[in-house]
Formats: sequence, structure tokens, C-alpha cells
Amino acid sequence: MIRLIFICFLIPISAFSQKIDYKNFDKSVKYNNNGDIEKAIRYANKALESSPNWIQPKLLLASIYAKDMQIELAASYLLKVYDENDPDDINGINQVVRLYYSHGFYQKALFYAEKIISHEVGKYRFVNELDRCITNCKFAIEAMKRPIEFNPVNLNEDVNSSFSEFVNTVSVNGERLFFTRRMEYDDRKPQEDLFFFDFLDSSLIPLPFNTDFNEGAITISPDGFMCVYSACDRQNSIGGCDLFSRIFIEGIGWSEEHNLGSSVNSRYWETQASFSPDGKYLYFISNRDGGVGGDDIWRSQITEHGFMQAENLGSLINTRYNEMSPFLHPDNLTFYFASNGHIGMGDYDIYVSRRLSGDKQWRFPENIGYPINTHNVDNSLVVSNDGRTAYYTSNHSGSGKEDIFVFNLPESMQADKISELELEIITQKIGDEVVLNNVTFASNSSNLDSTSYVELDKLIMYLLKNPHLNIEIQGHTDNIGSNIDNLILSEERARSVYNYLFAKVENKLEYMGYGESRPLAPNNTIKGRNLNRRTSFVIIN
Repeated sequence: MIRLIFICFLIPISAFSQKIDYKNFDKSVKYNNNGDIEKAIRYANKALESSPNWIQPKLLLASIYAKDMQIELAASYLLKVYDENDPDDINGINQVVRLYYSHGFYQKALFYAEKIISHEVGKYRFVNELDRCITNCKFAIEAMKRPIEFNPVNLNEDVNSSFSEFVNTVSVNGERLFFTRRMEYDDRKPQEDLFFFDFLDSSLIPLPFNTDFNEGAITISPDGFMCVYSACDRQNSIGGCDLFSRIFIEGIGWSEEHNLGSSVNSRYWETQASFSPDGKYLYFISNRDGGVGGDDIWRSQITEHGFMQAENLGSLINTRYNEMSPFLHPDNLTFYFASNGHIGMGDYDIYVSRRLSGDKQWRFPENIGYPINTHNVDNSLVVSNDGRTAYYTSNHSGSGKEDIFVFNLPESMQADKISELELEIITQKIGDEVVLNNVTFASNSSNLDSTSYVELDKLIMYLLKNPHLNIEIQGHTDNIGSNIDNLILSEERARSVYNYLFAKVENKLEYMGYGESRPLAPNNTIKGRNLNRRTSFVIIN
């Protein structure tokens, strides 16, 4: 979503003391208020013909041209009123800085900002605002010299409409894109509802729990059985906008709406939740007390007892300004979010922060680069499990207002691609069995085939990224042979896998042989017996 920033220009009181052409100026004001910009400009210029030094028509023209996005013209009229070399005019020159800066004229914004700083009084009056502006201008100028590859494509007319669409998340398996649509009508209030687009069959489906009220900013748990979304002014709300959950029940559908409670919600504003791929945390935005700035990123740990007391992500990620749109990639190491407080192109930019493992702290965020980020508001980016396919919201060249676009991230900003094994792990519930399909042994032996190491190395990579996970390695057989022999063989095979993993990871590991006691299929067919002869594991915490 792009927000245009217009400047409300100061009108010096001294203008009223001049002998001036009020008649034409009044006409200009009238036409401007009625939206007839052409006549407003004409009569403002007529007023200046007889009174060329009159300030008010110049400021009116500056305002008109700024709203019409003719930034150079708007600035030229401001500079006819204010002198950058006069310390008494620093308030007016600051308006020139804001005008240029908010519309991406970084060189000129930098020039006039430094002019203000050169005046002793300007160093103190606008110190924080100008320091931030100067830093961002210098960053933006350099970023625009080194643009990254960026070729966004409007997703398609099945997703985007004449209304606004805002991307929320993509399912861990990459098959579904979830988004919010804001429907605006002339005869009633805007309505926000939730949808998902299924890439497999190109179907667009509204979520069945949309109501006559607003629902938005949905996230889906890695296993697909829980969703969390934002809703405002519910009867059971704690604050104005809270986070609510629903559970998917096989054969029944989505459960009733449940407020996440005071551990997550406050009397303030909570929105834009995002699950971590290990299902351990819920990240979200809140403007509650106790944060670093305005809208901060918080997270709540998810345990068997529910959602724990939320904690602030801290000053490395949050700034004294605002953050939004957190998204933790399925690799559990790459974190995308938007901020207007970190060094960037001026307004909300998209950033990426990384860590070495799921237990490590996030590193200092990196601006994702120009022209993904611009002087406009850039946010709401999510990345598929391949680590490079990104979806984001923009109002550039779309079919309506804000649309959803897809593009490939530059390599330096990509996340790790998720292997099929890792995808299976993170889409399972804790305690569900994950079969190591490519781990095999010689017949009636516990010696690992060399081809097994590829699969086990993938498991090692996942465990290294998630050292807090504890797993039980399991061995299983078919029912050919004696029960005791099968039990012994299955345990020896589980121990072989355990020994291979133990030397390479710090996770807590256990192993157990179950013999033929836990078949996945009947043992009366070759296919069934092949399924039952397996090595697997479960996450036990």
C-alpha cells in the first residue's frame, strides 16, 4: 500500500498586510476547494500578476502542485517564498526538505537539509528529523546507484480484483496463498474478508468463517490445523483489534472463533501474526506499552499449555518508530519485516534479518534494496519454501487498487530452500511419525546402505538449525520372522541411525525398536510389508 505525503505549507501572517489582489486569490481558493485545479492555478497566477511579491498565492500553488505530484513545481514556489540561506526561513526550508524527501528527490532533500543544519538554530530545532533524513538520503542515493534485479508480475485476475488485496502468508508447502481483500462500496462501510488462492487448481476460495465484520491478516500454522487472524470490535475483544484463532477439525471444519487471551492481546492493538515454522512461536505487531517504539514486533511462545506471555523482540529489530508485516520463512533462519525506523528509502521499507539456528538471536536487519524498496510504503512480503519466490502488495500497474505481485528475490536476499524431508517435518504435528523413506539397510542387517547418508544429512541440517528439538528414532519391521528377532533388528537399525546422528548434532536423541507392533499397512501384500519395514522418527517436545 502506497501512502502519498502532502505538505501543509505555512502561511506567514505578514502576507495579509500587503496591498494585494484578493478578488482573484479568493477565486483561486474557491476553485481549489471545489476540485477545479485548472482554474485555481489560473486565478492564483492572476493574483500574482498584480502582486508578484504576495506570498499566499505562491504557497497555494505549491500546495496544488504537490497534491498533483508535480513536485519540482511545488518546490519552486516554496523557494520563491523561503530563502535557504536565511536562518529565519528554516521552518519553510524544512517543508522543502520534507516535500523532496517524501517523494524520492533525495539529492535535493539532502542539499536543503544540510542547508538547515548549517544554520546554528537549525541544528537544534530539527536535529532528530534532519539527521534521520540525511542518513536515509545518503543511503537511498547509493542504493539507487546499485539497483537489484526486480521484475514483479501481477499475480493474475483470479486473485486481484477492482478492490484492494493485501498478501498475508503462503502455506509452508507453497500450495496456497492467503490474503485479505478490502471491498469498498459507495453505500456502505468497507468490508475486509479473508481468501486463499490454490495454486494447484487455480481456485480462489473465501474462508468459510468470514462475517459481516472485518477479518484480516491471517496466518496458518505449519501443520495447517490452526489459523490466527486479526479482528476488531468483537464482543469478546480485549482491545480495539485483537488476535483470534480457529482450529481445523477433520470432518467438521473450522472451530468457533477464540480470543487468544491476555497473554497475547492487550487493551491496545494487535495484528499481523505469523507462525514460526517449528510451531514454537507466534510473532505479531502490537502498539502496547513496554515496547521500543510505536508499533513493535512481539512474540508469544506456544506450549502445550497455550500461548505464553508475549515478549518484545528488542531494539535490534524494533526501532523507536514502527515495524509491521513480520514473516518467518520456513527455513526458520530468515526473517522478513517492514519498518520505517531502520535506515532506508524514507517510508516503510522491507528488511531481512538472519540467524544461525532456531535458538540464536536475530542479526541486525539488512535493507532488501532498491527498487523493491522505494520512497513509498513497501511492506507485506512473504517468501515461498523455495526461498526465492516472493509475493508482495503494491498499487503499481495493477488491475485495481493494491494488488498482489510475484517476483524472484535477488540471491543475496533469498532464504534457504526447504528439502522435501524438512517440509514433511514442519508440516507434521509434534508426536507424528516422519518416515525416512530413503534410509535403507542390507537384508536382515543393521548396517546402513551408503545411499542412506543423503537423507540422514538432510535430517542433520534440520536438527542443526533447530537444536531445541528432541527426537526419538524408531525402527520398524514387517511380520516376517519371529517377533523377538524383529524387535531386536528394529532396535539395532534405530541405534545405527542414532549413532550416525549423535556425533553431528547437539539435540537430545533417543532411539527405540518397535519390531512389527506398529504397522502402517496390512502385512498380507508386498507393498504393505515394504511400507512397514521403515526407519522413522518423532519429535518428542
